[in-house]
Amino acid sequence: MSATKLWSEEYRPHRIEDCVLPDRLKTPFQEMVKQRQLTNMVLSGGAGTGKTTVARALCEELGLDYLLINATENGNIDTIRTDVRRFASTVSLVGDNDVKCVILDEADGLTASAQGALRGMIEEFAGNCRFIFTANFSNKIIDPLKSRCPLIEFNFTKEEKKVLIIQFDKRIKQILADKNITYDKIELAQLVMKNFPDFRKTLNLLHKFSLSGELSVSGSTGLDDDQLKTLIGFLKEKKFSDMRKWVVENLDNDGAMVRRAIYDKALDYIQTASIPQLILYISQYDERESRVMDKEINTVAFLTELMADIQWK
Repeated sequence: MSATKLWSEEYRPHRIEDCVLPDRLKTPFQEMVKQRQLTNMVLSGGAGTGKTTVARALCEELGLDYLLINATENGNIDTIRTDVRRFASTVSLVGDNDVKCVILDEADGLTASAQGALRGMIEEFAGNCRFIFTANFSNKIIDPLKSRCPLIEFNFTKEEKKVLIIQFDKRIKQILADKNITYDKIELAQLVMKNFPDFRKTLNLLHKFSLSGELSVSGSTGLDDDQLKTLIGFLKEKKFSDMRKWVVENLDNDGAMVRRAIYDKALDYIQTASIPQLILYISQYDERESRVMDKEINTVAFLTELMADIQWK
């Protein structure tokens, strides 16, 4: 494995059996693999809970040819009419399975016209292609799609959370052992509990805080000047995808940290006339932080406002 590969990718499960899920979710997926019958579906739930991992693991275990599209970046009608149609209409050349699969990741980013086009496409290619949608918010997927692709919610009960934390704790301790990383049990437990059930973010933070060969979370919660300068560059150049990736890789689920860092350095990076607007945005998003379901999305929304409205030096 590449030394620079994110742990969330390096240790992504390739079998349903290895996914951290409650039995009521895992068993139906395992049955699909056993029966070799993949169905259309919408997988909905919070960030990092395993939706995309399950979609990919199903395709890999079944030996299917699949197309993965990030709908946040490529969720327009042209992508559906060209890439998706071209893929779904051709014969599979992978394994002995005639069925293909299109995974539309972050499908709540699909435009209305794209979702409309997919209604007919799902039926048109029903004989040789399945469609799996993943979304943080299922209410952004139109009802006609959800009627064709049954909704499966990645929400966990209190009792299920207890079991999953134990499973995930065992998994990450094995990863740390494989990487020869030393750690303090209490510090590790606090990191897991703070970010649960976002497994992806937890793994990436473990990677980030273990580069020295020892897990060290204390003192790692601030942004250094180089990190902030990189982010400001993405905002100035309106590079949304790079900004979003930066948020995932650099923030410990703590949008307040980046808002404070930008506030402290405002005079260095922002035109004087835009500073009042910056302060209003900071105030608004600080207030929203305690009410939102997904803090990562709240942080990305804040940075998108800056990208659109702030005048930079």
